[in-house]
Amino acid sequence: MKLFTYKAMDKSGLVIIDTINAKNLNEVENEIEKRKLIAIKISERKKISTIFSNKKKILNLKQTSEFISNFSMMIETGMTIKNSLEALQESLKDRAILELVENILTNLVRGDSLSQSISKSSPTLSEELISMIDSAETNGNLELILSNMNLYLERKNKFQQKMTNALIYPFFLFMVTIIVLNIIFTQVIPQFAMTFEDANAELPSITKILFNISNFLQNSGMKVAFGFLITIFIFILLRQSSSFRYSMSSFLLKAPYLGKLITHANLSRFAHQVYINLLSGLQLDLSISLANNSISNLKIKSDLAIVPQQIRKGNPLSQSLKDIDAFPDYLISMISAGEETGSLITVFDKISNHLDMQLENSLERLNKLIEPIIIVFVGVVVSIIAFAILSPILSLNEFV
Repeated sequence: MKLFTYKAMDKSGLVIIDTINAKNLNEVENEIEKRKLIAIKISERKKISTIFSNKKKILNLKQTSEFISNFSMMIETGMTIKNSLEALQESLKDRAILELVENILTNLVRGDSLSQSISKSSPTLSEELISMIDSAETNGNLELILSNMNLYLERKNKFQQKMTNALIYPFFLFMVTIIVLNIIFTQVIPQFAMTFEDANAELPSITKILFNISNFLQNSGMKVAFGFLITIFIFILLRQSSSFRYSMSSFLLKAPYLGKLITHANLSRFAHQVYINLLSGLQLDLSISLANNSISNLKIKSDLAIVPQQIRKGNPLSQSLKDIDAFPDYLISMISAGEETGSLITVFDKISNHLDMQLENSLERLNKLIEPIIIVFVGVVVSIIAFAILSPILSLNEFV
C-alpha cells in the first residue's frame, strides 16, 4: 500500500487536504469520488528510503538565479541558445549549474527544444520556470521572458537574504542569552543560595522563585534538554502532515505583523509570476495554476487552487479572487479594471512592483523593531535576576 496526499473540494466549495492509503492512483480517485469530493491535486508521499533515490534534483534559488542571469545576458547579446550555453560552460564554477548546462547541450544536439532539454536534465529547473520557457519559445519572446525571469528570481533571492539578515542577529542574541542564563542559574545562583541558607535569612518571594528555578535546572536540566529535542522531533514529524502544515499556515497568517509580511511576500511572488506567465503567452488559467506553485503558505495556496477551475467555467478572475481573504479589495479592483480594459499583464506588473515596495518597507520596520524588542527582553530578565539577588543582600546589610 502507498500513501497518497490529496487536495479536494466539497459541494460547499471548502478545500480539504487529507491522505489515503491505496495501491495506485485509480483507487485514490475512486475513494475521493465515494467521499463525494472533487479532486484538485493528488500526489504520492514518498517514504524516507526513497527520498534519495532517482528523483531529479532541482537547482536551489541561488543557483537558478545565477544560471538564468548569465544565460539571459548571453541571449541579450544576440548569441544563439547553443552558443550562449557553450560560453556559459567555460565560465561556470558551480558544479550543479555546469552539469545542467552540459545536459541541456546534449539534449539540444539530439533535437530537443530548450524547455524539453531543461526538463530532461538532472539537475533541472522548477516546473513553472520550464513552462515559461516553453511558452516563450513558442511565441518567439525568449529574450524578454528570460530578462523578466531574471528580475523575478533576483527579487526572490533578495527577499530571502533580507529575511535571513533580519533574523541572524536576534537568533544569535537569543542563543547567547540562553547560554548566559544557563550559567547564571546553574553556577552563580547556587552559590548565593548556599550563602543565604547559612545566614538563615528571610528571602523575598522573587528570590525563592529564582532559587527554585535554579534547583530545577540543576536536578532536571538534562530532562529539559531531552524534552526540548523530543519536541523539535515531534514538530518535524508533524510537518509531514498536510493538515498540520495547513493549520500552521492559517495560524501564521493571523499573527500580528508577521501575517501581513507573509501575505505580502506570497502575493508579490504570485503576481510577478502571473505577469511573466501571461507575458510568455500562457493562458490565464494555466498562468494562475503555475504561479500558485510559487506560494509557500499552504492556506493561501489552497484558496487559490480552485481559481483556475472557476476561470475555465467562465468566471472573471476578479470575481474568483473575492472569496480569498489574502487578496485585499484594492488589488481585486485593479484586476477587475485590467480585465475590462484587456491589460491584465500591465496590471499584474504594477501589482508586483507595488507589493515589492510594501514588502521592503515591512522588512525595514521588522529590522528596526526586532532588535530593540530582544534587547528589552534581555534587559528585563537580567534586571529581575539582579533584583532577586541584590534585594536579600541589602536586607542582610541592614540587619547587620
